[in-house]
Amino acid sequence: MRDTPFTKLHEEAGAKLVEFAGWRLPVAFSSIGDEVTACRRTAALFDISHMGTIRIFGRGAASAASALLTRNVSAIPASCASYALLCNDEGGILDDLLVYVESSEAIRLVVNAVNHGKDVAWITPRLDADGDAAIEDLQGLTFAIAVQGPRAPELLKAARFEGRMPVFFGAFFHGKVVGEDVLVSRTGYTGEDGFEIFGAAQAAEAVYRALTEAARDYSAIWAGLGARDVLRQEMGYPLWGQDIDESTTPLEARLGWVLDWDHDFVGGAAVREAEPTRRRFGFRLQDSGVARAGAPVFTGETQVGVVTSGTYSHNLGAAIGQGYAEAAANLRAGDEIEIEVRGRPVGALVHKLPFFEKRTRPSWKAFEERREA
Repeated sequence: MRDTPFTKLHEEAGAKLVEFAGWRLPVAFSSIGDEVTACRRTAALFDISHMGTIRIFGRGAASAASALLTRNVSAIPASCASYALLCNDEGGILDDLLVYVESSEAIRLVVNAVNHGKDVAWITPRLDADGDAAIEDLQGLTFAIAVQGPRAPELLKAARFEGRMPVFFGAFFHGKVVGEDVLVSRTGYTGEDGFEIFGAAQAAEAVYRALTEAARDYSAIWAGLGARDVLRQEMGYPLWGQDIDESTTPLEARLGWVLDWDHDFVGGAAVREAEPTRRRFGFRLQDSGVARAGAPVFTGETQVGVVTSGTYSHNLGAAIGQGYAEAAANLRAGDEIEIEVRGRPVGALVHKLPFFEKRTRPSWKAFEERREA
């Protein structure tokens, strides 16, 4: 198992550590409920250093990334990031990630920890053989902290941030925190306003201590994987390995909005041609219990789907989750279903995603579209 640059500091803070994707990470510092509540009401800090960072660089970096990803990277302005997918030839989702365009010759990918090595091995042989683009794996060389919540901007300023603060969701700039060089991106995995901060591993402790000190003035706290899972579930965000994987196509997962059809990408032809036979959906239980992955989903006596992930939402006061149902079942928000929880049928309602109001800033893309109009 690997440690992040913050693992010893988490131990000192009394965090409960668990293994996740080959890393030793905090699952909670206090209680998951308190950490979820802090993120929605004030702010919470998350160690996301386990996420893989890969750079594609060279004269052909943008075009090479465009050929691999569902996003047309060449059309993304510098200092802007977008959610994207890596697909296999059959259109299955190899990974979901964020692509950061530093320039046409420097593209940064932040990928799921569990897929990091696989992604590097998949991307490398697909880059131009003439040397126009190359790959750099930054695993173990960087740190990353997410600061999420309505008071995140104030907290970042209090941590002695110097530089231009990104205004739009998905925008990023280079700056400094307590004199240390960082990249600050207005992105996150919680549905709240906030930032993800990246820097060199040797600067990690100084940035950690500055953010931790500033957090005290805003009733903000460190949070772990448990709270992170609840928060992403409330937003209906899919988790790779549970809600999406290599056997799932973007259209089945209701991620068609991530497909830029104005360019060719690996798996694009397969996605275009395949008619989805199942669809991802959200649900909210009407009784006690939590529906976990693998639980069968019924309409009447007929099984129409299966749960892929579920949890208890502290903000909604109910168990929620995601799953896949046969397209022919034509599930709609408000439909009554039953889910088998610990051997008993529990009533549930199909719920439109997200479950909780998203409070992120408008995206850079929306701004670009308004300006062009």
